[in-house]
Amino acid sequence: MNTDWKATFTATFGAPASAVSAEIWAEVYGDDYPAELDTYSFVTRTDLHRIATEARLEAGGRLADIGCGRGGPGLWVAARTYATLTGVDIAETALTSARRRAEAMDVEAAEFHVGSFADTGLDDASFDAVMSVDALLFAPDKQLAFTEFARILAPGGRLLVTTWDFDGQPENRPPQVPDHRPLLESAGFEVLSYEETPDWRARQRRTAELSLARVADLAAESGADPAQLRASIELVLRNQGLMTRRVLMIARV
Repeated sequence: MNTDWKATFTATFGAPASAVSAEIWAEVYGDDYPAELDTYSFVTRTDLHRIATEARLEAGGRLADIGCGRGGPGLWVAARTYATLTGVDIAETALTSARRRAEAMDVEAAEFHVGSFADTGLDDASFDAVMSVDALLFAPDKQLAFTEFARILAPGGRLLVTTWDFDGQPENRPPQVPDHRPLLESAGFEVLSYEETPDWRARQRRTAELSLARVADLAAESGADPAQLRASIELVLRNQGLMTRRVLMIARV
């Protein structure tokens, strides 16, 4: 199946955020869940603190968040590092939400543009740090994505990405890899750290199991067909079985 991810995410981010999903995430992640950011990922407060620290940004530094979604994680990091933020996503509906969130979080030095992993539309060597949270999974060509990250980073700039390694090809997803480090190195990065994030597998599985248990509530909330929604959650569970680790990678050019 060749999914139109731009159309999929445009529809997803055009709908209201799910209160039921937020309840599930809060139950699984507890205080580590950044509920106020309205995330569409498995990002934790632990992840965000590490990204903010390892970005090594000075006040006024330039941060790009690629695959930014509704903008919460990038805005959180920018607010704590006093950086200027540029968010990029394929879905304009996500960026509309991100602009509203920037106003709500009082982050004035933030802008958001439509773009992709392979073509961000950003200038060469224009950022001190680039981040991407749980979005690289959907890049059609990961090597092109890393090459683009390297292009927009200034010399010495840092890349901070959370994503998954796979030991097989998940269903209805772009091509995946068992280890991203060779791709990073091929794009000119020095890999500084490649860490498995804590408790990721148990948390993700529990999130999916609770979503199955509450599929009727999720369907009623969104207007989705319960059977189709159940099938999509079951697909998520099957694909999780092919994940070998969720990693936080830190690299520099």
